[in-house]
Amino acid sequence: MSRLKTSFALSEKFSAFFTGGQLQVTSDGGKLFCSCGKEIKVVDVKTGRVESTFGQEEDEEITQFVLTKDDEFLILATQNQLFRQWKWKDKLLVKTWRSVHNAPVTSLAFDPTVTLLASGSADFTVKLWDIVRGYFTHNFRGHTGVVRLTSFHPSPDRLQLVTAAEDYTVKIWDLKSSSLILSSQCHTSLVTSVAFADGGDTMYSAGKDNVVCVWKTAKWKVFKTIPVFEPIVSVLVPLEFPSLVDEDEASRFITVSTTGEVRVINAQSGKREYSNNCRLSDLDSSKEDGDAYLTQAVYCADLNGIILATYDQNIIILSKDFTTEKQLCGHLDDVLSVRFVGDGDSHVAVATNTELLKVFSKESWECQLLQGHSDIITCLDVHGNFIVSASKDSSIRLWQLSSDTGYVTCVATGQGHTQAVQAASLARSGARPAFIASGGVDRTLKIWAFPVESDVTPMSTLRVCATEHAHDKDINSIAVAPNDKILATGSQDKTAKVWSVNDSLNGLTLLAVLRGHKRGVWGVQFSPVDQVVATCSGDGHIKLWSITDFSCVRTFEGHDSSVLSISFLSQGRQILSSGSDGLLKLWLIKTSECLKTLDGHEAKVWATAISKEEDYLLSGGADSALILWKDVTEEEEVAKQEEMQKQIVQEQVLSNLIADKKFVRALGLAISLNKPFMALNVMKEIVKQEDGAKLMERLVCKLRMDQIGSLLKFAVDWNTNSRNCQVAQLLLSLILRNFLPGELVQLPDIQNVVEALTVYTDRHLQRLDSLLIDSHFAEYCYSCMKTA
Repeated sequence: MSRLKTSFALSEKFSAFFTGGQLQVTSDGGKLFCSCGKEIKVVDVKTGRVESTFGQEEDEEITQFVLTKDDEFLILATQNQLFRQWKWKDKLLVKTWRSVHNAPVTSLAFDPTVTLLASGSADFTVKLWDIVRGYFTHNFRGHTGVVRLTSFHPSPDRLQLVTAAEDYTVKIWDLKSSSLILSSQCHTSLVTSVAFADGGDTMYSAGKDNVVCVWKTAKWKVFKTIPVFEPIVSVLVPLEFPSLVDEDEASRFITVSTTGEVRVINAQSGKREYSNNCRLSDLDSSKEDGDAYLTQAVYCADLNGIILATYDQNIIILSKDFTTEKQLCGHLDDVLSVRFVGDGDSHVAVATNTELLKVFSKESWECQLLQGHSDIITCLDVHGNFIVSASKDSSIRLWQLSSDTGYVTCVATGQGHTQAVQAASLARSGARPAFIASGGVDRTLKIWAFPVESDVTPMSTLRVCATEHAHDKDINSIAVAPNDKILATGSQDKTAKVWSVNDSLNGLTLLAVLRGHKRGVWGVQFSPVDQVVATCSGDGHIKLWSITDFSCVRTFEGHDSSVLSISFLSQGRQILSSGSDGLLKLWLIKTSECLKTLDGHEAKVWATAISKEEDYLLSGGADSALILWKDVTEEEEVAKQEEMQKQIVQEQVLSNLIADKKFVRALGLAISLNKPFMALNVMKEIVKQEDGAKLMERLVCKLRMDQIGSLLKFAVDWNTNSRNCQVAQLLLSLILRNFLPGELVQLPDIQNVVEALTVYTDRHLQRLDSLLIDSHFAEYCYSCMKTA
């Protein structure tokens, strides 16, 4: 029998690290710098984990940042017009200075020598800074729009700066003469990117006007305009892309469009020689700017790849042949459903507020972003390596995780619901599930035949075997019993229903309606061993129902708001629940007792999942965070036993010291272990001795001042009990007689100690006064009786 769980500790938290905006990568391609709200997160590309965060101390908006080419410093520009220079590897803020701009900084760039910093601003000006000496050297005016791009010529000898602004002009500045070389209107829209080639002799500029201009930098003239027929987010001239290598010596460059197209273009002929689409989701025609899929592209020479940022805050790393090498999810949004999947729970399937199914590797948090649904995925269920997803697009999809490669592919789709599907569940018995159950806003419960292995094509269609009008309102959840004979549904109509599934799967029979909840039922779950089904509701209650007579056998109360999910663990002896209060609760069914409350989320916890070995829990919620909890029951028990054994040994040592009348060592041991009760026993033993008061006085005089301070704190506790107050008062008297007030005042927290001692000492004094008065009265009565 499995051990009862009593405690889980937060093992790892995966939260947002990229919420749109800038991306930068170190020269070795190992670290990624991402804008995340008011912070900059540094992410390890291999592990996908956040290593450090910058900007949180200032609590101010970061408008722009740039990393030096030697990866030494990180410069942040903030909303309140400050620059902050970080030595990011040491997490050391080197210096802070004012930007001197009259508006936020919108663009930053370093020169090749990493001594000059150019800052473009929303005040239409460009300023240059000597970051070594700490002052600005140039102030260029001339743009009539927000400066969005600054870039130095790659040759340190030329000292020339290229700027582009929202006035659609490209300006070339000479730093030596502090003058404008050229102002060009070669583009009719915002210029988003420039790239230098041929050692700086050629420059490519591209923007949203669907053309790439080719410049000769010797005289700064545009000698060719190449139409590319799509808005460009970045133009790149990498070093060693196979697609750029050809027998001829023609120059080539790469364009990355906002629509997700990566193309190689011949600079001489203007022809597209290679193209690849990196979109993970379909074009949204309902948006005016529906084609703005990619927001940024960064080339890394060491990775020999391109890092792309999408509008929905995902990061795609392309290899040298433009295929997707890695995907990272920068922002999860609301986590609606989570499940462990794969052998040894190697992966985690997550449904968020998007149409993409996200499958994370538990080791590296690398994310597979899987396209298929056309609307938000609402629910997931897993059995073995199979995943079923339900979506607001009125369909369900069946996915399979390859044990060899770890890749997930869609193997079947099911179209049959007329409205959003909010619940789906796979049959539980057998390596291949027998059927899939689904339900949703159309209030119908459907049974789908699971495709046999021979029928699985790259994309097969699921067949509906049975349909039943199940509830009067939306179906929120479905659970299949371990034997696949019955299933349960929970609905917004405040009821849960139990259904029998025919052996041929062609019919459903209603067995019972479970009434008792006062609000909608959010979750249903069958016990893995007992004949009970659990339900959770918006009324904050969890109920257990018997499958034999369908009566409510137990109710759990503890959540302050809606209970959103439930799961059985420890072979059906415990329940894990999560709610709108952001808490997870661990319940013992036998006593209806809440053993542990886990507080790690800052908003509703929509979903929980338990690993096969029950050594990990996974929770996700509206705070866009996935939290992995580790079972630490055994560790805590071992620690508790070790503590008990240690205490037994210490008590034995103390007893031996007292028996040998080594009171100084005994008291010193009790003080060092911070054991007030042990110290009290030592004091009582000393008082019992002949001339106990004198013995205690000699002992107190031998103690250090820090030990005296500890004894006074112990005396506060002793003094609260009339049985122990005599020892406390004796100790206090000896300390006050043998130590000067100036010495005692130096003790830490002495004021609180004196105040606490004073209150109870007054009470003891009043009690003694009352006893004295009573004793006089008794003596008077006795004398009267004696005379009579």
